[in-house]
Amino acid sequence: MKLKRSFYMQDTIVVAKGLLGCFLVHRTLEGITKGKIVEIEAHMGPNDKGAHSYGGRHTPRMDPLYNTGGYAYIFQLHGHNYCFNVVTQKTGIPQAVLIRGLEPIQGLDLMAKRRNIDISTGLRSKFKNLTNGPSKLCQAMDIDTSLNGIDLCGDELFITSGKTFNDDEILSAPRVNIDYAEEYKNKKWRFFLKKMNL
Repeated sequence: MKLKRSFYMQDTIVVAKGLLGCFLVHRTLEGITKGKIVEIEAHMGPNDKGAHSYGGRHTPRMDPLYNTGGYAYIFQLHGHNYCFNVVTQKTGIPQAVLIRGLEPIQGLDLMAKRRNIDISTGLRSKFKNLTNGPSKLCQAMDIDTSLNGIDLCGDELFITSGKTFNDDEILSAPRVNIDYAEEYKNKKWRFFLKKMNL
């Protein structure tokens, strides 16, 4: 069942943990790709030195981040690398959850084509490499900034419910690649499942 708007409007940490085990789905003309969410990061808004909106920063491309929960905030890194974030909270509270890793479930051949990876050998490492990073999963799922601001309650890019995990089944750790965030780099706002099939 597709996640409802009310889910995304909860506390960001609650949303982050609740997304683990859910399924990210993208319907395109090429086909459907689907992956189980297994790793995420919470970004906690203007007070969080590791967040884009730290200090109240707000540029036009960040408009979706200030929208109500349940919209996508997608930004570009270097080259053609992108990061997909799920906006949380109420309008004007720029918090979000970065999707860091997926377990590929459906459309694996299409993911492999987009990632230029040969999965015909059946090697576990090949399948893992399809979506085990924020930019990798965006490439595999055909997610880029053209989808920035898309409503995740729609029918193109959306998230469906999955198994619910207890806190003792979830591990936490500091977020990745935010050494500039001073004391906030040590916040354990990265969450992932203890047991993953990857």
